[in-house]
Amino acid sequence: MAASPDHRPRVAAQRRESMRARLLDAGLATIVAHGVAGTSIDEIISAAQVSRGTFYKYFDSVTGLASQLAQALAHELGMVLDPLVTEEADPALRVAVGSRMMLHFVRQHPIIGGLIVKSGWPDVDESHLFFALVRRDIASGIRLKRFEPMPLDVAVNMVAGVMLGGMQSMVAGAARSYPEQATLRLLRGLGVSAAEAARLSATRLPRPVLPHEGIVARAITPLAAHGAAHGAAPPDP
Repeated sequence: MAASPDHRPRVAAQRRESMRARLLDAGLATIVAHGVAGTSIDEIISAAQVSRGTFYKYFDSVTGLASQLAQALAHELGMVLDPLVTEEADPALRVAVGSRMMLHFVRQHPIIGGLIVKSGWPDVDESHLFFALVRRDIASGIRLKRFEPMPLDVAVNMVAGVMLGGMQSMVAGAARSYPEQATLRLLRGLGVSAAEAARLSATRLPRPVLPHEGIVARAITPLAAHGAAHGAAPPDP
Protein backbone atom coordinates (compact mmCIF):
# COMPACT_ATOMS: atom_id res chain seq x y z
CA MET A 1 0.00 0.00 0.00
CA ALA A 2 1.44 3.42 -1.02
CA ALA A 3 2.35 5.78 1.75
CA SER A 4 0.13 8.83 2.23
CA PRO A 5 1.69 12.00 0.82
CA ASP A 6 3.11 14.40 3.38
CA HIS A 7 1.22 17.67 2.98
CA ARG A 8 3.08 19.45 5.74
CA PRO A 9 5.62 21.29 3.51
CA ARG A 10 2.81 22.60 1.28
CA VAL A 11 0.70 23.67 4.25
CA ALA A 12 3.71 25.37 5.85
CA ALA A 13 4.44 27.24 2.61
CA GLN A 14 0.81 28.37 2.39
CA ARG A 15 0.94 29.63 5.96
CA ARG A 16 4.15 31.56 5.28
CA GLU A 17 2.67 33.17 2.20
CA SER A 18 -0.52 34.00 4.09
CA MET A 19 1.46 35.67 6.88
CA ARG A 20 3.61 37.59 4.41
CA ALA A 21 0.45 38.86 2.65
CA ARG A 22 -1.03 39.81 6.03
CA LEU A 23 2.04 41.89 6.89
CA LEU A 24 2.10 43.50 3.44
CA ASP A 25 -1.56 44.49 3.74
CA ALA A 26 -0.97 45.93 7.21
CA GLY A 27 2.08 47.79 5.94
CA LEU A 28 0.18 49.07 2.91
CA ALA A 29 -2.63 50.51 5.02
CA THR A 30 -0.19 52.14 7.44
CA ILE A 31 2.09 53.56 4.73
CA VAL A 32 -0.88 54.95 2.79
CA ALA A 33 -1.99 56.75 5.96
CA HIS A 34 1.40 57.98 7.18
CA GLY A 35 3.96 57.57 4.38
CA VAL A 36 7.09 55.40 4.49
CA ALA A 37 9.03 57.78 6.74
CA GLY A 38 6.10 58.11 9.13
CA THR A 39 5.51 54.37 9.52
CA SER A 40 7.06 52.27 12.27
CA ILE A 41 7.36 48.52 12.69
CA ASP A 42 5.25 48.80 15.84
CA GLU A 43 2.37 50.28 13.85
CA ILE A 44 2.57 47.52 11.25
CA ILE A 45 2.66 44.67 13.77
CA SER A 46 -0.17 46.27 15.72
CA ALA A 47 -2.30 46.45 12.56
CA ALA A 48 -1.37 42.87 11.61
CA GLN A 49 -1.73 41.64 15.23
CA VAL A 50 1.59 39.78 15.15
CA SER A 51 4.81 39.94 17.15
CA ARG A 52 7.94 41.88 16.22
CA GLY A 53 9.75 38.56 15.83
CA THR A 54 7.20 37.48 13.22
CA PHE A 55 7.78 40.70 11.29
CA TYR A 56 11.54 40.07 11.18
CA LYS A 57 10.99 36.59 9.78
CA TYR A 58 9.72 38.22 6.59
CA PHE A 59 11.19 41.75 6.41
CA ASP A 60 14.26 43.47 7.78
CA SER A 61 12.73 46.96 8.00
CA VAL A 62 9.81 49.16 7.00
CA THR A 63 11.84 50.18 3.95
CA GLY A 64 12.28 46.53 2.97
CA LEU A 65 8.54 45.93 3.24
CA ALA A 66 7.85 49.14 1.27
CA SER A 67 10.22 48.01 -1.48
CA GLN A 68 8.33 44.75 -1.89
CA LEU A 69 5.04 46.66 -1.91
CA ALA A 70 6.39 48.93 -4.66
CA GLN A 71 7.42 45.94 -6.75
CA ALA A 72 3.98 44.40 -6.30
CA LEU A 73 2.30 47.68 -7.27
CA ALA A 74 4.47 48.09 -10.37
CA HIS A 75 3.86 44.46 -11.37
CA GLU A 76 0.09 44.81 -11.05
CA LEU A 77 0.08 48.07 -12.99
CA GLY A 78 2.06 46.36 -15.73
CA MET A 79 -0.51 43.54 -15.84
CA VAL A 80 -3.34 46.09 -16.08
CA LEU A 81 -1.73 48.36 -18.67
CA ASP A 82 -0.11 45.81 -20.99
CA PRO A 83 -3.32 44.46 -22.60
CA LEU A 84 -4.22 48.05 -23.49
CA VAL A 85 -0.74 48.75 -24.84
CA THR A 86 -0.57 45.58 -26.95
CA GLU A 87 -3.74 46.57 -28.78
CA GLU A 88 -1.38 48.82 -30.77
CA ALA A 89 0.73 47.19 -33.48
CA ASP A 90 3.27 50.04 -33.65
CA PRO A 91 5.97 49.56 -30.97
CA ALA A 92 6.60 53.33 -30.84
CA LEU A 93 2.94 53.90 -30.04
CA ARG A 94 3.12 51.14 -27.43
CA VAL A 95 5.98 52.91 -25.66
CA ALA A 96 4.14 56.23 -25.88
CA VAL A 97 0.85 54.86 -24.57
CA GLY A 98 2.42 52.81 -21.79
CA SER A 99 4.62 55.66 -20.56
CA ARG A 100 1.82 58.21 -20.58
CA MET A 101 -0.68 55.92 -18.87
CA MET A 102 1.77 55.12 -16.09
CA LEU A 103 2.65 58.79 -15.53
CA HIS A 104 -0.98 59.92 -15.62
CA PHE A 105 -1.91 57.21 -13.14
CA VAL A 106 0.77 58.41 -10.73
CA ARG A 107 -0.39 62.00 -11.21
CA GLN A 108 -3.93 60.96 -10.25
CA HIS A 109 -2.75 58.76 -7.37
CA PRO A 110 0.49 60.24 -6.00
CA ILE A 111 0.52 57.84 -3.03
CA ILE A 112 1.40 55.08 -5.52
CA GLY A 113 4.20 57.10 -7.11
CA GLY A 114 5.50 58.18 -3.73
CA LEU A 115 5.73 54.61 -2.52
CA ILE A 116 7.47 53.46 -5.70
CA VAL A 117 9.95 56.35 -5.71
CA LYS A 118 10.81 56.26 -2.00
CA SER A 119 11.35 52.51 -2.00
CA GLY A 120 14.21 52.87 -4.46
CA TRP A 121 12.45 51.24 -7.41
CA PRO A 122 13.36 50.35 -10.08
CA ASP A 123 16.01 47.74 -10.65
CA VAL A 124 15.85 47.60 -14.41
CA ASP A 125 15.95 43.89 -15.06
CA GLU A 126 13.72 41.10 -16.31
CA SER A 127 12.33 40.43 -12.84
CA HIS A 128 10.29 43.65 -13.08
CA LEU A 129 7.35 43.11 -15.40
CA PHE A 130 7.06 46.74 -16.45
CA PHE A 131 10.62 46.86 -17.76
CA ALA A 132 10.37 43.41 -19.30
CA LEU A 133 7.45 44.79 -21.33
CA VAL A 134 9.38 47.96 -22.18
CA ARG A 135 12.33 45.83 -23.32
CA ARG A 136 10.00 43.80 -25.55
CA ASP A 137 8.55 46.89 -27.24
CA ILE A 138 11.87 48.66 -27.68
CA ALA A 139 13.47 45.54 -29.16
CA SER A 140 10.56 45.34 -31.59
CA GLY A 141 10.90 49.04 -32.42
CA ILE A 142 14.61 48.72 -33.17
CA ARG A 143 14.00 45.62 -35.29
CA LEU A 144 11.26 47.39 -37.28
CA LYS A 145 13.43 50.56 -37.59
CA ARG A 146 10.95 52.66 -35.62
CA PHE A 147 13.80 53.45 -33.22
CA GLU A 148 17.45 54.10 -33.92
CA PRO A 149 19.81 51.13 -33.46
CA MET A 150 21.27 51.22 -29.95
CA PRO A 151 22.15 48.78 -27.16
CA LEU A 152 18.91 47.53 -25.68
CA ASP A 153 20.05 48.17 -22.10
CA VAL A 154 20.76 51.82 -22.97
CA ALA A 155 17.25 52.25 -24.38
CA VAL A 156 15.57 50.54 -21.42
CA ASN A 157 17.55 52.64 -18.95
CA MET A 158 16.51 55.74 -20.88
CA VAL A 159 12.89 54.81 -20.31
CA ALA A 160 13.60 53.99 -16.66
CA GLY A 161 15.16 57.39 -16.05
CA VAL A 162 12.28 59.24 -17.65
CA MET A 163 9.70 57.18 -15.75
CA LEU A 164 11.34 57.48 -12.34
CA GLY A 165 12.02 61.19 -12.78
CA GLY A 166 8.49 61.62 -14.07
CA MET A 167 7.01 59.88 -11.04
CA GLN A 168 9.00 62.16 -8.74
CA SER A 169 7.67 65.16 -10.65
CA MET A 170 4.09 63.85 -10.52
CA VAL A 171 4.32 63.38 -6.76
CA ALA A 172 5.67 66.94 -6.46
CA GLY A 173 2.68 68.29 -8.41
CA ALA A 174 3.99 68.70 -11.96
CA ALA A 175 1.72 70.21 -14.62
CA ARG A 176 -0.98 68.05 -16.20
CA SER A 177 0.88 68.16 -19.52
CA TYR A 178 4.06 66.65 -18.04
CA PRO A 179 3.38 63.03 -19.15
CA GLU A 180 2.98 64.17 -22.77
CA GLN A 181 6.09 66.36 -22.67
CA ALA A 182 8.18 63.63 -21.03
CA THR A 183 6.96 61.01 -23.52
CA LEU A 184 7.67 63.29 -26.47
CA ARG A 185 11.29 63.78 -25.32
CA LEU A 186 11.65 60.06 -24.65
CA LEU A 187 10.54 59.21 -28.18
CA ARG A 188 12.93 61.80 -29.59
CA GLY A 189 15.74 60.15 -27.62
CA LEU A 190 14.80 56.81 -29.14
CA GLY A 191 15.13 58.31 -32.62
CA VAL A 192 11.54 59.18 -33.54
CA SER A 193 11.16 62.36 -35.63
CA ALA A 194 9.84 65.53 -33.96
CA ALA A 195 6.55 65.51 -35.86
CA GLU A 196 5.94 61.80 -35.27
CA ALA A 197 6.87 62.05 -31.58
CA ALA A 198 4.42 64.92 -31.16
CA ARG A 199 1.65 62.90 -32.83
CA LEU A 200 2.30 59.76 -30.78
CA SER A 201 2.42 61.75 -27.54
CA ALA A 202 -1.02 63.23 -28.18
CA THR A 203 -3.01 60.10 -29.09
CA ARG A 204 -6.12 59.31 -27.05
CA LEU A 205 -5.37 57.03 -24.10
CA PRO A 206 -7.48 54.00 -23.14
CA ARG A 207 -8.91 53.94 -19.63
CA PRO A 208 -7.41 51.21 -17.44
CA VAL A 209 -9.69 49.16 -15.19
CA LEU A 210 -8.13 48.04 -11.92
CA PRO A 211 -8.98 44.69 -10.32
CA HIS A 212 -11.23 45.39 -7.32
CA GLU A 213 -9.27 43.08 -5.03
CA GLY A 214 -5.81 44.05 -6.27
CA ILE A 215 -3.05 45.73 -4.28
CA VAL A 216 -3.39 48.97 -6.27
CA ALA A 217 -7.09 49.23 -5.43
CA ARG A 218 -6.32 48.55 -1.77
CA ALA A 219 -3.74 51.35 -1.82
CA ILE A 220 -6.14 53.85 -3.38
CA THR A 221 -9.37 53.02 -1.51
CA PRO A 222 -8.19 53.93 2.01
CA LEU A 223 -6.81 57.20 0.65
CA ALA A 224 -10.14 58.06 -1.00
CA ALA A 225 -12.04 57.22 2.18
CA HIS A 226 -9.64 59.31 4.25
CA GLY A 227 -10.10 62.28 1.91
CA ALA A 228 -13.88 61.97 1.92
CA ALA A 229 -13.90 61.88 5.71
CA HIS A 230 -12.06 65.20 5.75
CA GLY A 231 -14.18 66.85 3.08
CA ALA A 232 -11.65 66.40 0.29
CA ALA A 233 -12.41 65.11 -3.18
CA PRO A 234 -11.18 61.57 -3.84
CA PRO A 235 -8.44 61.02 -6.44
CA ASP A 236 -9.43 60.79 -10.10
CA PRO A 237 -10.43 57.24 -11.06
